Amino acid sequence: MMKILLFVLFLLSSDWVEAQQLSVQSFQKLENDLSARGSEGRTDQNGDRCAIIKVVTNEKGFVFEPDALGLVGSVDKTSEIWLYVPYGAKRLTIKHPQLGMLRDYVYPERIEKAGVYELILTTGRVETVVHETVNMDYLVIRTDPAEAQVYIDEVYESGTGGVVQKFVPWGKHTYRVEHPLYHTEAGQVEVGSSGKKELAIKLRPAFGSVEINSFPESGAEVYIDGERVGVTPYRGDRLKSGEHRIRVLQPMYQPSEEVVRVRDNETSVVSLELQPNFGVMTFTSDPSCEIWVNNELKGQGSWSGRLNAGSYLLEVRREHHRSFRQTLTVEAGENRTVALGNPVPIYGMLNITSTPGDALIRLNGQEYGRTPALLKDILIGTYTLELSKEGYARESREITIEEGKVLPVNVEMRSGRTYTIQTDHSGDSIYVDGKWVGVSPQKLELSYGVHTIRAERGGQHTEKQLEVTETGRDSVVTLGFGLLSQIRWSSSVTPKQKEILSRLVGNMVKVDGGRFQMGGTSEQGSDVNSDEKPVHEVILSDYYMGKYEVRQSEWEAVMDSNPSSDKSDDLPVERVSWEDCHEFIRRLNTLTGLNFKLPTEAQWEYAARGGKLSKGYKYSGSNDLNEVGWYWENSGYKVLTGKWKMEEVDRNHCRTHSVGQKQPNELGLYDMSGNVFEWCEDWYGDYSSDSQSDPIGAVSGSFRVYRGGSRISEARLCRVSYRLYNAPNRRNSILGFRLVCSFPTFRS
Repeated sequence: MMKILLFVLFLLSSDWVEAQQLSVQSFQKLENDLSARGSEGRTDQNGDRCAIIKVVTNEKGFVFEPDALGLVGSVDKTSEIWLYVPYGAKRLTIKHPQLGMLRDYVYPERIEKAGVYELILTTGRVETVVHETVNMDYLVIRTDPAEAQVYIDEVYESGTGGVVQKFVPWGKHTYRVEHPLYHTEAGQVEVGSSGKKELAIKLRPAFGSVEINSFPESGAEVYIDGERVGVTPYRGDRLKSGEHRIRVLQPMYQPSEEVVRVRDNETSVVSLELQPNFGVMTFTSDPSCEIWVNNELKGQGSWSGRLNAGSYLLEVRREHHRSFRQTLTVEAGENRTVALGNPVPIYGMLNITSTPGDALIRLNGQEYGRTPALLKDILIGTYTLELSKEGYARESREITIEEGKVLPVNVEMRSGRTYTIQTDHSGDSIYVDGKWVGVSPQKLELSYGVHTIRAERGGQHTEKQLEVTETGRDSVVTLGFGLLSQIRWSSSVTPKQKEILSRLVGNMVKVDGGRFQMGGTSEQGSDVNSDEKPVHEVILSDYYMGKYEVRQSEWEAVMDSNPSSDKSDDLPVERVSWEDCHEFIRRLNTLTGLNFKLPTEAQWEYAARGGKLSKGYKYSGSNDLNEVGWYWENSGYKVLTGKWKMEEVDRNHCRTHSVGQKQPNELGLYDMSGNVFEWCEDWYGDYSSDSQSDPIGAVSGSFRVYRGGSRISEARLCRVSYRLYNAPNRRNSILGFRLVCSFPTFRS
């Protein structure tokens, strides 16, 4: 017989609760516990792995109050409460409505990233009451596998780790242990005066394995009992014993299936032969022609490949020609070459004259003699007709040749002079009086009078007025592109670097200087922090700022490496420290001859607010963050709502996105709210209430400022006035940067 001891805590009196004090019995680091590094781990706002403090207790109702760094979350476990604590946390307050309070408990050890710690609580004195003797004892059943279900006296009993224990009266009891993939075990056991009764039940497997192959080709889709499970070669373990229907599907082949019997603890091997349902066809035509099969382009000049058995429409196409067509039946297993006919050209004629005559004729850049001329057998279509003659301006116009018709054209040649139009690099599009004339450098004959010369590069343009007079002379006209015109390339720069960095420089946006109120202004809302105050006036000079966050392709072009976690050319670079950014800028300035920098806090906030064009938005470009920024609610697989939770962010794979996908702000700048935080040049420090001109922040400090919010941030962190800071050598996956450049003095 056993005596049952009931432990009654002195919680029964409210007067006792006031006197009750919690205490810590022990606190230690669990060196071999990797929970914080596995799937149950979490990350903090900086993207670092949290530590886990495992509070050992069977009590419920605890309230945990952290220090200023906060808690990322907590999870109730069996006999434990897991606290997710940021790196560097110092102390913890523990409260319980009955057990009392432990105030400002200081951790005896440094809280490290991804560390695991055990905290054991004691809860005061206890009273012991001895009750009467009863005839009962424990029945303990251990199962293999641990997931098996246990029934005692036909009642389901839950357990932990494959162990079920129940306090039962003396006498005989039935048990049953079952699992969907194992044979059920059942029986009777007697519990008596001899003490605790233990049973170890190992279930016999009711499953086997299957290996499925297909030939002559692997990679076929595998279906077991109608459910897709993978591709060949496929191995399926723990398949329930009995008959199963195996089916494999492969494009260009007929389906193949077989019924297989799976036996306990055995592996059944299935090899399914795929019968071809295709022919191998080769089509040939003139190299200038396109081959189309059932309105799908297959190749230029020739094509070889598989086609499913059946009928097809074959076409040979060529611009300005009548297509050749034929039908073809493909049979399974055949291998055939088919020579296709050629399209038939469609012609028209051009009768071209000029005043004066003897002008050189060009159609789409190809010479066709001199005026006057009757040009026969001209393929139908639209052409650019150009006439040129020494001492006259080049004449250009669009003409359309139609089937079987003669197009008459007479051109009046205008007197003019020859000019070479160029930009700071070749390939820029050149326009004269709104018409495209070619790419830089371009030699042109311009008529007397005033002309508008325009050059375009990507989304940028520059133009100037040019007056051509009889007293003038042939000359070179050069157009500049702002910062692009100021580049002085290093002799070491490669063509690939020049291409990528020209795009970076070309995407610098001019920010006209001005004055603004910096800090937590009224539109920033009620959650403005103390370090956003006082609001103060700032006056800034002109500068250039990057339209986009620095991309990974640009970082790699300069640094020959890519530290980012998610890699793609147009994603913003991340996992870069403030010091890394300065090394990038040093190398970039050497390659380009320009003077790039990180923006000051003032430059960053002024630009984020929209500069002189500001409309007073809370975020950069809108009061609706979804319009302009990637943050925790919209950056993952699905839209998240409610209160910010790190576990939700991780589960939803909230990630960075390619730059420039959201709406820009008033200055045409993208992603200044969300995506990645952006380093600024300044030391972190308090604001002054004084008006300042071109401020550079605190004189010294331990931390550098970063701004703008990130892919995992709450909306409040994406406000234009919100400030954060970190050590200059710190790197994480939510921290990148963008560039500024001082306003240049243009060279002639």
